[in-house]
Amino acid sequence: MSAVRKSLKKSPMSRVDHAWLRMERPTNLMMISGVIMFETPVNINRLKKVIKDRFMAYPRFRQKAVETPTGAFWVDDENFDIDWHIRLTALPGKSGKKELERLTSHLASTPLDKTKPLWQFHLVERYDGGSALISRIHHCYADGIALVQVLLSM
Repeated sequence: MSAVRKSLKKSPMSRVDHAWLRMERPTNLMMISGVIMFETPVNINRLKKVIKDRFMAYPRFRQKAVETPTGAFWVDDENFDIDWHIRLTALPGKSGKKELERLTSHLASTPLDKTKPLWQFHLVERYDGGSALISRIHHCYADGIALVQVLLSM
């Protein structure tokens, strides 16, 4: 077991990022959520490839946040599963703006699983003739502007 622990990449978390992690409360999730709408349908396998090639090019997104009494650090997730982080979702009913807003609100008020890297993408099928992509990324990974730049690089 110690050989496995030694092979995991571990790095200290900055004080600012640790502050974002510590500020989270059930009534105040420190998650940056966003919605991108596409005029044409997005294929889930193509989306996974783009995320693997561009988003995952930043090694931090394969790491999970670990808090200890003396601080926080990043550690590689040895059980990383891209399928847990990229979800295919369908809207109920008419699959219109109201349903997308309701789903986005629900996801924005649902905490991320702290045993995994703190991010997810939800691809919404058949939205307004195309697709929508809901992103949920914990603020401890980066500030909003930096995350927008990462998402735009995709």
